[in-house]
Amino acid sequence: MSPKSDQPTELPEARDAAPGSMLELLRVAVPLVLSAGSLSLMSAVDRILLTGYSADALAAVTPGSMLHWTVVCIPMGTILYANTFISQFDGAGLPNRMASSLWQAIWLAIVCGLLMVALLPCSRMVFEVSGQPSAVISEGSVYFNTLCAGSSILLLSIALSCYFSGRRRTSVVMYVNMLGVVVNFVLDYLLIYGVGPFPELGIRGAAIATLIARCGDIIIYCFLIHRSVRRTNFPLLAHWRPNFELLAKYFRYGFPSGLHYFVDNSGFTIFLLMIGNLGRDALASTNLAFSVNGLIFVPLLGFGTAIQTIVGHHLGAGLPDAASKTTWNAVKLGIGWTGVTSLLLLTIPEVALMPFSAFAQERPAAAAALDELTPSVILLLRFVAFYSVFDALAVIFSSALRGAGDTVYPMLLTMGSSWLIMVVPAWYLSRQPTTTLPLLWWTCALHISFAGTAMFVRFQTGRWKRIHLVDCAAPESGSTATSD
Repeated sequence: MSPKSDQPTELPEARDAAPGSMLELLRVAVPLVLSAGSLSLMSAVDRILLTGYSADALAAVTPGSMLHWTVVCIPMGTILYANTFISQFDGAGLPNRMASSLWQAIWLAIVCGLLMVALLPCSRMVFEVSGQPSAVISEGSVYFNTLCAGSSILLLSIALSCYFSGRRRTSVVMYVNMLGVVVNFVLDYLLIYGVGPFPELGIRGAAIATLIARCGDIIIYCFLIHRSVRRTNFPLLAHWRPNFELLAKYFRYGFPSGLHYFVDNSGFTIFLLMIGNLGRDALASTNLAFSVNGLIFVPLLGFGTAIQTIVGHHLGAGLPDAASKTTWNAVKLGIGWTGVTSLLLLTIPEVALMPFSAFAQERPAAAAALDELTPSVILLLRFVAFYSVFDALAVIFSSALRGAGDTVYPMLLTMGSSWLIMVVPAWYLSRQPTTTLPLLWWTCALHISFAGTAMFVRFQTGRWKRIHLVDCAAPESGSTATSD
């Protein structure tokens, strides 16, 4: 290995920025926030265009999407932990381990995606248990099965993006995802409504458009990685083989991270299915409110990825104080973002529904249905305004903990909070004859508020500073890792 490759890679997003500074955070986070915002927009586009297609498709798209994210989030969270490994090895100056970490994420993406095909026969049964109308069940099953069959595409795209985000080249991820949004939007319109020579596929067309956009992401990432490897002599191809010692670290640290996403998503998915018991209008109103919530929340996930990456890099470089400063700077930005959006939802909530009404106007029946739902949706948006700041705290502090390797506590906390505060109470209330939609939403708001507070308390203990992920994952003498 050349002396140059032994040194931590200083990348464009981090140059001329002091470790732990607000400038450093913004340079890494802004592209990821825009990237995650584009992914949120991709999901929202499906809902917006389906609003003008049919009420059944609108009611089915969010449960179908959330069920898919629920089953895919364990492998997704495990694979995403490549960000932490790559960032910590980057900070420690271990390029060989960075390359091997990326390959393990690629292998996991391919294998896990293929295994998920076995879930296809189970989807309709899950929706039927929820008690939703038969038309909604059929539409939700179609959407879920199409996305689930293409899970390898989604997971591989995420794995390849870690090559750039883990090394703090987050602008690359942003541009690729933004291009994916454009492709998804165009294909959504063509395939949902059957424009020109394209068949009218409805909700299936929305899912197919998403998968085609992800295929485009993979092609671009492969091209950019190939060009980067040629320019920098990064030892990528030398470490393509499965590394079982490193895979074990993925399951030790990454699996709890993936399980964290699973228990969170599964809780909200079950919450949605229980709301379906109140009727199609209640479910459609919740879908619209969650769509607006997603536009606020999903950018926070990109923000969380940046925090996890920077904290991991600083801890790998032996700079725990810089990691702490990064987290508190993130708190300021997160509270500022959710505070402003919450204020807007409380004062002018109708603006948030304008994209949905624009497409609904193309069909009189859809427009009438949306007008009928609007008062209920506005009421639910007040809940979103209430808990959004706590949502930001939960994402920021849990991301900092995962970046340090403290992945078990966030998972256990989320599991206990989502099920004991939200799911179980909502299940009990949904079976009471006097239950109302706002009453069920209170369980959701209380869960998020508690989770955000508890993540803050865990971070304040400082136990995360005593975890040494690079030490326990670095190759020992006799390791199979080779030098370039």
